Amino acid sequence: MRGIMFVEKGKAAIIDEAMPVMDADSMLLKTRYSGLSNGTERSFLMDGSYGHTLPYPKRIAYQHVSEVVECGENITRFKVGDMVFSSTYPGHVEYHVLKDNDLVIKLTPDTDLECAALFGVASVAFHNVGRASVNEADSVLVIGDGLIGQFVAQFARVLGARVMMGGHHDDRLAIAQACGVEAVTNTSHTMQPISDNAPYTVIFECSGADILDNLLELVGVRSHARLVLVAGRFDVRYNFNKAGRAEVNILHTQHFNHDDLENVADLVAQQAVHIRPLIR
Repeated sequence: MRGIMFVEKGKAAIIDEAMPVMDADSMLLKTRYSGLSNGTERSFLMDGSYGHTLPYPKRIAYQHVSEVVECGENITRFKVGDMVFSSTYPGHVEYHVLKDNDLVIKLTPDTDLECAALFGVASVAFHNVGRASVNEADSVLVIGDGLIGQFVAQFARVLGARVMMGGHHDDRLAIAQACGVEAVTNTSHTMQPISDNAPYTVIFECSGADILDNLLELVGVRSHARLVLVAGRFDVRYNFNKAGRAEVNILHTQHFNHDDLENVADLVAQQAVHIRPLIR
């Protein structure tokens, strides 16, 4: 079968590799769509903060929409012909194997399979919003207009929060507004609208930029605001005294769980959260 491998820093190649082997406790799946995680996979490709301890060749991929083509005798949750979304790490490959207790859900017949290929990044964002306990009383700032930031903003709006997004891309910011974000600012031009709307009770840093000290200026004294660090990086640096004056809660987060994935699928089915506008 064919697969994509990062063969050296900055270089990916399509390779031929052996078919995966299943057993009584696993099932064989044929990939229909696999979603690219622009942050995590680029980090592996470029020897960034994710995966930098691993030698080349290496790869990672955690968003697969697949059809079950064969089941071992101990598989109970799925049957041949089911369409599923899974989040394991086989890479972008034609076939892969899963077990019943892996991070996998069955998709309904009316699921847009192309959109479902991004359930993983959406679930990361959902998990982030849950870590911050966002609610209708919150004023939320999202920094970064990539997929994670877009989904964080949508989920925060679903929970009733007021949301502002800052990013560098006018087209992406327009998509965010079309999906319900109340205010956006191109921060490559100005930070003034973001400052004017401060203080914020929750800030999601989804860009990876070295701006944490700037963000700490946007919360009140002893506000107990939540600063959620989403984008991967080697080191986290911020001014302790600024954080102390705000008594800010700095939250780290990363992947997602089965409940997050099920909730995302439900919200997309209800059209409360939109994926299609983000596919370009």
